Amino acid sequence: MQVKRFVAANMRSALKMVREEIGPDAVILSNKRVPDGVELLTAVDGDALLQSARAESSTNPFEQATADSPSRPPASAKPSKLELGVERMQREAKQRAAALAKTLSASDQRQLGEMINRKDTKAAGAAIDAGAAMALAEDSVQLNSGAANVKMNSAASSITAASPVSRGDTKVDKPAPIIVAELSKQHDQELSQMRHELQSMRDLLEQQFSTMAWGQYSHQNPEQASLWKRLKRMGLSASLSQQLIKQAQADTDSANNKDAWQQIMASLCSKLPVLKKDLIADGGVFAFVGPTGAGKTTTIGKLAARYVLENGADDVALVTTDTLRIAAHEQLRTFGRILNVPVKVVDKHNSLERVLHSLRHKSLVLVDTAGLNRQDYRVVRQLQNLNELSNRLRTVLVVPATSQAEVIKSAFYNYKTDNLCACVLTKFDEAACVGPVLSLAVEQSLPVAYSTDGQGVPDDIAKAEAVALVRYAIDLAKQVATDDGVMADELAQFSRQQVSAKVMAVAG
Repeated sequence: MQVKRFVAANMRSALKMVREEIGPDAVILSNKRVPDGVELLTAVDGDALLQSARAESSTNPFEQATADSPSRPPASAKPSKLELGVERMQREAKQRAAALAKTLSASDQRQLGEMINRKDTKAAGAAIDAGAAMALAEDSVQLNSGAANVKMNSAASSITAASPVSRGDTKVDKPAPIIVAELSKQHDQELSQMRHELQSMRDLLEQQFSTMAWGQYSHQNPEQASLWKRLKRMGLSASLSQQLIKQAQADTDSANNKDAWQQIMASLCSKLPVLKKDLIADGGVFAFVGPTGAGKTTTIGKLAARYVLENGADDVALVTTDTLRIAAHEQLRTFGRILNVPVKVVDKHNSLERVLHSLRHKSLVLVDTAGLNRQDYRVVRQLQNLNELSNRLRTVLVVPATSQAEVIKSAFYNYKTDNLCACVLTKFDEAACVGPVLSLAVEQSLPVAYSTDGQGVPDDIAKAEAVALVRYAIDLAKQVATDDGVMADELAQFSRQQVSAKVMAVAG
């Protein structure tokens, strides 16, 4: 047994010197800080040292004289205290390596096993070396805080026993925190991929169950399934369709599908709320609200032109609150110049209340508002201003028939005010179906005042009539095809809505 001293600038360099000169069989007896850096005292068996020296002498004949005499003690000699201490530290190193292996998580052990099975020795060795490096980092922290040097000796010995710093062609160059971050990133990627696969399986199962449910429904109730398909082609919501079908079955005893369809259409006409009288016939102050591009400004120009043609331009005034977009009020000013009616702008110097007070002698005042995103804080401020003036004006919701059902519902809830009195359905000439806007009017009990079908002023606007609106929806439905897949999704959505309604009812 021989003891050698190594001094280097840092621990990594010192371990490299030990590995290059003595080899992986070296045992670190102690380490301490010295002015030059780190000092390591190592012990190595004489046979190993002799073999290393002979190997060096075979490649470098000029240094052959350094390996002339072996220093191994006689076999009959008793082991010294130093040798007994070294053996004891080796046993502790093996125990620490076993404890380190037990601390590995189940996923790490599984990954290591897969590496070994596919003979990926490089990856497996790197994984083992990473665990040893983590143990060495922990011991270094304890050493700096004043812990005993035995901790460092055990950690270094565990590297020697479990996995040498130099393992053939594998070499640990990354510090422990980077290794931990890479393992964590890999686990996160695997977890994300697993979630994606589970979501795909869930979507597939839901689609299959929906198809099976619709097949069973259409087999048990063929007449209802046929009627529901026709209502779906019109674009009516699932809840309104089921309500109309159940009411038709309760009102008629005939099994004829044609009679049931006529009964459903008659029921839809009776449920669709429309204003019996022209909204602006008696004058008043009306603020038109709705999403961007709904047709608020054009609708105001059409209504103002109709009123001027019937009653003259002296009692009409136009107001705009849209100062957010560039030249947003220029279109309304153009209508004012053509109709010879005044146009007022609401800004930070002139509030809406002050502008309305200045126009109190006018019989009809039409207010154009800004179409804002529902997440814009100015929407709330604008609605608050309208609610504060609820005793002086009424709001009219402008809904484009070209929007999807969910967008139409969102527009209703985002622009609903306390004094909402009616709605205007626009862009009928561009819509593929008008069922969603009709469903909104029926389900929210919101009267329809007008419908528009073009940009012509003032021709392309008409007072709402329930029969005409339903007949237009039927005509558009003839150009729409509905397959079983669409109906399966419709049935699944309706089932979820029923479950949500029941849960809310129980919670309420």
